[in-house]
Amino acid sequence: MPFGLKNAGATYQRLVDKAFQKQIGQNLEVYVDDLVIKSCTEQEVIRDIEETFKTLREINMKLNPKKCTFGMREGTFLGYKVNADGLKVCPDKVEAVLSLPSPKCLKDVQKLNGKLASLNRFLSKSAEKSLSFFKTLKKCTKKSDFQWTAEAETTFKQMKKLIAELPMLTAPKEKEELIVYLAATKEAISAVLMTERNGKQMPSTSLTVHYRARK
Repeated sequence: MPFGLKNAGATYQRLVDKAFQKQIGQNLEVYVDDLVIKSCTEQEVIRDIEETFKTLREINMKLNPKKCTFGMREGTFLGYKVNADGLKVCPDKVEAVLSLPSPKCLKDVQKLNGKLASLNRFLSKSAEKSLSFFKTLKKCTKKSDFQWTAEAETTFKQMKKLIAELPMLTAPKEKEELIVYLAATKEAISAVLMTERNGKQMPSTSLTVHYRARK
């Protein structure tokens, strides 16, 4: 299927969702043409691969051997480092933000917000911390209105320090008790799921929503 066609990506996604519906969420994850088989033990690896290959033969789909890797303990999927312990941010995404100079125009701020979007789940209260960037965009109705404030510059430097030390998101175990922490301000609501192991709380996943309050 030529992916340049309109709706080709969505059509292909519906195909793989239907073909692998029994495996998705159990021992496999798939996004368009990226497919990851996830197994807990070495014995399960062969079983899960056989099940996946059986489905591929049934729908007459072929894989490119040069793009396939088996028996990996850690790999990259959808821009994240994935292993048995959880999710880690890819170093190149962190470096992309750390190497950015201070924004000098509207387009620079838009690029910054775009790069931060992929790191939000690793950064607590990300919307609250990025509020000064959103304010810069809000006040800028045209390019000549752009002003990079001292507040935005301070936030920019603080953000770089936080991004340089992002935590791993731990993979929750079946029937494991999770702890939810909520934080609310006038501009944003944040939530984070934590799991406790060996007497230490570790982040599982997080969600931040930026909103505009109405009177």
